[in-house]
Amino acid sequence: MELKDYTEANRRSWNQVASRHHDGKQQRKQQFRNKGYSVLDDTVTEKLKLYHIEGKHVAQLCCNDGMETLSLKNLGAATCTGFDISDNAVEEAIKLAELAKIDCQFVRSDVYDIPEEYNGKFDLIYISAGSLIWFPDLALLFKTVNRLLKEGGVVLIYDIHPVLFMLDEKDKDQPLRLRYSYFIDEPRIYNEGLDYVNKQEYESEPYYVFDPTLSQILTAILKSGLHLDLFEEYDHDISALYEHLKQQEVKVPHSYILAARHSKVFG
Repeated sequence: MELKDYTEANRRSWNQVASRHHDGKQQRKQQFRNKGYSVLDDTVTEKLKLYHIEGKHVAQLCCNDGMETLSLKNLGAATCTGFDISDNAVEEAIKLAELAKIDCQFVRSDVYDIPEEYNGKFDLIYISAGSLIWFPDLALLFKTVNRLLKEGGVVLIYDIHPVLFMLDEKDKDQPLRLRYSYFIDEPRIYNEGLDYVNKQEYESEPYYVFDPTLSQILTAILKSGLHLDLFEEYDHDISALYEHLKQQEVKVPHSYILAARHSKVFG
């Protein structure tokens, strides 16, 4: 399959699940009526403040229904733009922004195809949990990130640790038993749906995940011309899938934050 075949298949699957996620998040979305409300946890909020989000021009890639993008604006960003491949998710994001009366822009686009008018526009780009697994070409992703950033701008990634994907989140009897390989040569294909909010399975359009290793992520970042600025690992879950591991004596990495800075060369 070609790159566009993968991303379009995934777009169809995310369009399918958008209404399910909307219904499951209704109560939380209403919280945006409260001034300054944020769904971002203390860990990433601290890092966003470290990189001086206030007054900055900020973008979120894979913004989904916009809850995190609106939270970035509520943390003091001057402007916020969310990009997502799902038509239905972007529609929900626009509705939420109108409901909350928060000024954010949302753009329906494959990240690889973000228009050149956004080149060099952003001081900070945010990429959140579960985003990187959807990209068949990480090198192209981070070249895109580099062209969107202003000189000296930062990409901040707060993601699920790749080691966690070796475990079966449904196995509560032996939760630390390794089931999946860390290294894969082909994307993993699923069709049981993407409803991580309500945790309901359904037969969906097939979708493809690429489960990159840490070294693949870091190599793609460095080859794009971005310069690594910060990397920290954590034992708390941000996936909504592995909270049951909290009781285990053996601690595995659950999440990480990585920051990298823009270079003048787009590559």
